[in-house]
This record gives sequence, structure tokens and C-alpha cells, in this order.
Amino acid sequence: MQNFKKLIGVGLGPSNLSLAALLHGKESDVFFLEKKKKFQWHPEIMFDDSTMQTTYLKDLVTPVDPTNPYSFLNYLCDKGLFYAFLNTQRTSITRKEYQLYGQWVSRQLQEKVEYETDVYAVSFKNKHFEIQTNKGLWKSQSVSVATGKKPWTPEFASSFLGERVFHAKSPQLKKMNLQGKRVVVVGGGQTGVEIFRNALNEKWGRADSLALISRRNNLEPLDESAFANEYFTPDYVNQFWEQPQDKKDVLVASQKLTSDGNTPYYLKELYRDLFQLRYINEDPRNINILPMRRVEKLEEVNGEYKLRVANQFTQQDEEIKADIVILATGFKEGLPPVLEPLFSSLELDDKNRFIFNKNYSLKWNGPKENKIYALNFSRHNHGIIDPQTSLMAWRSAIVINDFLGKEVYRVQNHAPSFLSYLPMNTREV
Repeated sequence: MQNFKKLIGVGLGPSNLSLAALLHGKESDVFFLEKKKKFQWHPEIMFDDSTMQTTYLKDLVTPVDPTNPYSFLNYLCDKGLFYAFLNTQRTSITRKEYQLYGQWVSRQLQEKVEYETDVYAVSFKNKHFEIQTNKGLWKSQSVSVATGKKPWTPEFASSFLGERVFHAKSPQLKKMNLQGKRVVVVGGGQTGVEIFRNALNEKWGRADSLALISRRNNLEPLDESAFANEYFTPDYVNQFWEQPQDKKDVLVASQKLTSDGNTPYYLKELYRDLFQLRYINEDPRNINILPMRRVEKLEEVNGEYKLRVANQFTQQDEEIKADIVILATGFKEGLPPVLEPLFSSLELDDKNRFIFNKNYSLKWNGPKENKIYALNFSRHNHGIIDPQTSLMAWRSAIVINDFLGKEVYRVQNHAPSFLSYLPMNTREV
């Protein structure tokens, strides 16, 4: 059967691309379906100053297979950039560089990928999965779903979405004109800060006024200290896995700033920009960063927007006027719509979330030989590392070992963490 594969990957973002790169040459009957024309990674919110928050060594393959031809270092050598890159003296790279690296890998794996293929639904029939797409039907023994999360629009803005109120991950961001406009950015995470800084520096024209509204207490920095980074190690994931679900939820919430903070260097550069504009250039624009605020209501009056904002510091309400409102409000958790035909067969917890096996396959009532791997949906089961790129290659190796039924990659050959949470008699030291 021409359109039958042992494994079909739905989506070709970094997660499934890592899986594809590590499976290459392993005599595996796999194929990947991607709706875009080529590999892209959040192109809507990629600016020249957007930087990865992890080291380039945590690429698609290196942590489990450093001799793999699809490593970032091999990419540099292939492009003749190795020495020049070393001279930049960086430990991380820009997101644009990461996308170029991903495109380099995907071009070499193009025989395993069909682009411009939109997957509508994944169902199960006659001992195999059926993947319905705009180009026809595919069948597979197992599937790997890595479709990413959907942008989250807060309720106050849902009825106003359009050319002047929009989520950061939308086409309007690239083509907007802020010249002479009053601009409000809602959201104080890395994306909101990047949009604010680029608007400040007139990337889309010179805005008349600019405000950043955040519920956070400050523009809080990413915690990238040595011991915080122990959360992003296989040993910690193994310790975390053993805990009851209610404790896992509390732990993940407490570790938020290890994955959802702002890059400290970027905050320093923003502060310098503000200092230069206000005190050296005497910029007359009204520029404000407004923490501890929650937008309660948005309304349009005579062509302008009015935001009613609850100031949680003063316990008073404020009104902010805008011509353009940009929602840097992140992404929502939820089950991927492509799996809807299988929802009744999946085991879900009391919060309507997937229940995972340790090998990143979902628990369901289908045959054991038919696996549903779900990548970037397991933060509640595997910990803060999901959906980060830090342990992406390690996760891919776990999936591959399970899929092929043998130890292709060593996934337990790592030093124990310096932080020991479990009783000493349960861990080797």
C-alpha cells in the first residue's frame, strides 16, 4: 500500500524534525506531513534580535547523537561558518539562525516529507490509523503528533479581532504601520517585550505613544542559573515522573520563570534603549511599561479603543486609549483538534489533558502495537521541559527506542543531578 507507513508524523516543527533527523538511516518506514511550504518556526514573531534561550548544543540531535550529520556544528561546517561563528563568542543563537539550521536539515530529509499537506483528522480503523489530508488519505501503524499550540486570545478581545486588534502570532504583525499611532502591547513575556522594543525602535514606523501592559509584577527575567537548569536534565525528569499528579501541577507552576521569563541580556538592552531615548535623545513620545495590570474590558468608541485596566498595585481602575492593540498573550493548552476522532478512545485526566506513558505515547484503549506519540503536550506529566527545546533530542531518542523496539540511543547514560529529591536509597550516587 503506497500510502501506508509504520509511523507518520503530523507537523514538521522542531520536535518532529528532531525525530526525523534521528531516525534517518535507521531503516525505519516513516513519513512526515506539514501544511507549510517549508520548515518554518513561528515566522510571525521572528525579529532580528530574537534570541534562543538555550545553548546551540541543544540542537535537533547532538545531546544523544553528537556525530549525527544533522547537528548544528555540522551545519556550520557545511556552510563554511565554523570559525566565523566561534569568533562571535556566543553560547546561544538567534531564532532566525535556528530556523535556517532547521531548513538546512529539512532539505536533506525532503524525501521523507510532504509539504503543503493539511491534516484534517486522525482516526483508527482496521488495525491502523487513517490520516485524512487535503491531498488524500494516508495510513500508518503509529503516529507522532506535533502540531503545536494555538494562540490564546483573552475574552475581552475576542469580538474585536481584525486589522487593529490581533494576536502577535498573526499576519497583521508583519504588515502593520504604527506611524503616528497609539499602540498598546498586552503581555509581558518574551514575545511582548520583543514587540515593544522593536516598536520602540521604529521597526514599523514611529508610534505616537507606546505602552506595555503586563499582569506580572515586573518584566521578570528568565531564571537560567545553574541549579535552575537542573530542571532541564534527564535525571530531574525521571525524579519528577514518580510524583503524583497534584504535586506535579504545583511544581510546574512554581518553575514558570525557568522557561517563561525574559532573557536577562535582552532586558538589559531594552533598559539601555529606554535610557538613551528618554535621557539622551529627549524623545517626547509617551512610552510606558505598566506591570501589575490586568485588562478587564476593551471597547471601541468613535474609532478608538479604550482599555479598562485594573491596577493591582493601587487597587484602582485606569483607562488607556489606543489605535492598535497587540495581544502577546501566549498560547492555550488543549487537545489537538486533529485527534478529535480518537478523543473517546483516549485516557484523559480530570483537567481534560492527555495521560502519557513515560515513552511519550498516549494511554488509549487501542492495540498496544499502535502508538500515538504526542510531542509538546506533556508538561503536566513530564515536567517543565515540555514543550521546551532543551531535552527535545533526548525525548526523540526515547520515542525512537520505543517505536523501533530496541535501544538505538542510550537515554540513561547521564550523570545524576546535584539536586536529589528522592530518598537516597532509591538513587545511585
